[in-house]
Amino acid sequence: MIARLQLLIDRFAKGKNTQFAHIVETSEARIRSYLTGAVMPKYDFLKALRERLGVSVDWFISGDGPMLVSEIEEARQAEEERKAAKAEKSRPEGLPVYECDFTCGFWETENDQTLQPSYYIDTPLNRSADLWCSVQGKSMVPDIEPGDKVALRACTLDNLEPGHIYAVVLDDLRTVKKLRRVPDDPTMLEFVASNPEFGVERYPISRILQLYRVVGKLHSF
Repeated sequence: MIARLQLLIDRFAKGKNTQFAHIVETSEARIRSYLTGAVMPKYDFLKALRERLGVSVDWFISGDGPMLVSEIEEARQAEEERKAAKAEKSRPEGLPVYECDFTCGFWETENDQTLQPSYYIDTPLNRSADLWCSVQGKSMVPDIEPGDKVALRACTLDNLEPGHIYAVVLDDLRTVKKLRRVPDDPTMLEFVASNPEFGVERYPISRILQLYRVVGKLHSF
């Protein structure tokens, strides 16, 4: 600690005890007592080192870490930037593909792989999408075939446009359909299939948990 105190005196007061004592608002005699080891620095002195000179108390006491608090912050920021750059470098290109099947029908799907993407897709469609998912069932043929991957962009009911295809997550099923409002009941939506062999179903808006607009597809051969 004595050597580190002398280093501070040399750096901030050109080696002059009196000048250094003035900077940290103490007496020159007190500085000399610290330098001889006769007295250990007290809390008020350590506080003055930090507040007036920006000196790290940990460094002054133990020699660990950088001398200045600003150097600690710079080192922390540099480490954060290094980690961010590493994470960016390791992040796969493209958008995530989740193998959580949206059914082109009106039944519950059991495949719920919604936490980890299976892989990533990099296509021009990514510019207008948030993620990709798989589709099963035939109710949206010929617009969407079983096994197709659909590009989805999150939206709200405020953005609902008749004639467009949406992927809808309800409380007990996921399905892909065209949506239209029910004129005589604003609490309901009609789910319309492209395939004429399938009917129209109605579901309460209150059951909708998430809504995505289908903005593109990749056909599975």
